[in-house]
Amino acid sequence: MNNSNLNVQNAPSGAEASKATAVQSPSFQSYLNNDGIDELTPAPRKKRVSSLSLSDQWAGSFHGLTKLNPEPGSPNAGSSTNLRRAGNSSSGNLKRSGSSKLSLRKSQSKKIIDHARVASYAFAFDIDGVIVKGPETIPYAKEAIKILDGNNKYNIKVPYIFVTNGGGRPESARAKELSERLGCEILEEQVIQGHTPMKDLVDVYSNVLVIGGVGDACRKVAEGYGFKNVFIPLDIMYWNPSVTPYYTLTEEDKKVCKKDIDFSKTKIEAILVFADSRNWAADQQIILELLMSKGGYMGTTSTTYDDAPGIYFAHSDFIWATNYKLSRYGMGALQVSIAALYRESTGRELNVTRFGKPQKGTFKYAEKVLKNWRKDVLEEHVEELTSAAGSDEEESDDEEAKQPPQTLAKPVFEESESEDDDEDEGLTFQKLTQLTLDLPPASTVYFVGDTPESDIRFANSHDESWHSILVKTGVYQDGTVPKYKPKYICENVLDAVNYALEREHLLELEEWNSNAADDPSDPDLVQPSVDAVISETEVLIPKTKN
Repeated sequence: MNNSNLNVQNAPSGAEASKATAVQSPSFQSYLNNDGIDELTPAPRKKRVSSLSLSDQWAGSFHGLTKLNPEPGSPNAGSSTNLRRAGNSSSGNLKRSGSSKLSLRKSQSKKIIDHARVASYAFAFDIDGVIVKGPETIPYAKEAIKILDGNNKYNIKVPYIFVTNGGGRPESARAKELSERLGCEILEEQVIQGHTPMKDLVDVYSNVLVIGGVGDACRKVAEGYGFKNVFIPLDIMYWNPSVTPYYTLTEEDKKVCKKDIDFSKTKIEAILVFADSRNWAADQQIILELLMSKGGYMGTTSTTYDDAPGIYFAHSDFIWATNYKLSRYGMGALQVSIAALYRESTGRELNVTRFGKPQKGTFKYAEKVLKNWRKDVLEEHVEELTSAAGSDEEESDDEEAKQPPQTLAKPVFEESESEDDDEDEGLTFQKLTQLTLDLPPASTVYFVGDTPESDIRFANSHDESWHSILVKTGVYQDGTVPKYKPKYICENVLDAVNYALEREHLLELEEWNSNAADDPSDPDLVQPSVDAVISETEVLIPKTKN
């Protein structure tokens, strides 16, 4: 990106803003824009994805389904429902049948869809500038999350995750803070921080230097990820105080230092910048020395600079929003300064590996996390439905319980041969460890952010199903024209949620009504489901009768 992306009206000072404007030229190329993201073409949808809710797309949501119980002795016996993946979408509707066949029926048209269900779409939120701003929770954020949790006129629950470039503490701690601020339960599985994808480096490096954060907080995060030997700059400063002549360790610093480590004999294999530096002068001295070292040993100098440790950054945000009226320099600015000093010292360009938004690696990681969370939300919803259905069933007598179950592999969904549905006792899914239905991708993923250079660029670059929304509560200032243009601009996160809810309800309603067959005389019409594609390993078992 060039300096026009930095939103100079929100830069750290008027002088810096003027300077940034003055250096703009067609030939200017920012160090932070050398990764080719702007040349990416968002991946197109390979096939149509249904806008009907996930729960309406599942065969498991039709009426009469009894509680899902695994076979006695199976790994899932006594556990909660374990629906692994969901089925492909269809315009059909599953009607209860007393036979071994499931009948497809169409639904009645509606003006509003308001039965309890799980949305086919999903949300991903930036945190700083969208949900919180420094120590303050942004107004309306709590209400926005309540709406997604199902407290809305459409009675729909929308899966959501948080994707922040921030870090410096465990994902569990971030989730706990969000829970307290938003007044609801946010789980660790819903949170991606800038350094979260670095978990994948655990099997690659043994000795790592972790930069950023307060005290040894980032060390603890890295150790929690599974890194074996984690060092921080304070350890090196304790080993040899002359490494950073302008900083003297405090007694608090010494408490968290690893002692008895000789860094002239300890190889640093990688430098991981987990969070914003609290001491740029000291951290830069140590990082640059290692980047120019021979093999990652302090106190050495390479002649080729080819055997130094690699350096990884959790994100590249140049500025970020706090509760101060102007934005502050972030990790991206640290990258720029280190790259400039490295080039001045070596005559070479610094190669780095970046995570966070808008990097592709973080996008793929976010897609994986979102898929898992959508599955979890759907499982919980189906468990609630089936538990409610199971509580309405009468207990079978002993003789009935002794009857061997009848197994139907690869059931066929077609018109029922029986209309006597009142005598139907429902269906029971068993052997849940063998259930292998495909979870449809999200019809749309709404990504809400405040920073065009990371958030909007992130949502626009990788997949056309992601829908970028820019809010005015963070870095972006109303009236400016961002280089990375969102699909929608609004005041705050609540406006973003309401916009998506209304947009998606229209799409869902259109698809529902396009397949409707109004017949008020038919009392058996139920909520729409799909002809879920069920694998050969699934076992669908009708209750036996004497």
